[in-house]
Amino acid sequence: MEVHHHPHVEKKNFKEYSLEFIMIFLAVTLGFFAEGLRESITDHAKENEYIISMVEDAATDTANIHIAIRQNDKRVASLDTLATYCFNYTGSQADDEAIYRLYKRALVHPDMVSPTERTLLQLKNSGGMRLITKKAAVDSIIAYDDMAKKLADQLVYYERYQNESVNSSFELLNFKYYQSGLNSKNAAQDYTSAVLLSHDKIKLVEFGNRISIYKGVVAFYVSRLNEMNDHAIGLIKTLKEQYHLKDE
Repeated sequence: MEVHHHPHVEKKNFKEYSLEFIMIFLAVTLGFFAEGLRESITDHAKENEYIISMVEDAATDTANIHIAIRQNDKRVASLDTLATYCFNYTGSQADDEAIYRLYKRALVHPDMVSPTERTLLQLKNSGGMRLITKKAAVDSIIAYDDMAKKLADQLVYYERYQNESVNSSFELLNFKYYQSGLNSKNAAQDYTSAVLLSHDKIKLVEFGNRISIYKGVVAFYVSRLNEMNDHAIGLIKTLKEQYHLKDE
């Protein structure tokens, strides 16, 4: 009769079990720490990318805004002079010529600005704003976005009153004199033979009224552009200070 001998299994004591538990716990914990560190490094790198991109966008906006302010200041001056000619119309050929010339300067090819939204859209739509860790930076970006919305709201009025001013010109101006096309900014075109379709002073005053209103809308748009420019400069300054970015 065979006798089966069972292998002797050495039992672990409490200390050994405790040591194994501690080793497993440390391994899992270190894994979590490593993953968290990796995500933190990735988020920090992405945050810096957003900040640099936001600075570039704001710098682009300031360049475009400066051009728009300069051009719209000229537009306001032309609109003011055009309205004055309409209100004080004498019926002379010189007045007709001036009205045609000023109309083209003041009403064609509007100078508008659409803020660069490349980075803002990413921050808002992809949850990127959560990566911006510095409160001053977040506040400045939000304020800049709010100012961009105000500028866009004023642009709606800009376009509306421009269209109304154009529509009100159809009874007064003969567009055949704009042979080079209204999309051209050529203000040197000869209008010495241009004659108004109507010399009715009531119609001219009504046209002058619309031009005056449009002038006010453009002037307010310029004030919004200046505010937007101030916000852009402030945003760039804040982001560079908060993230220690050097001027290029």
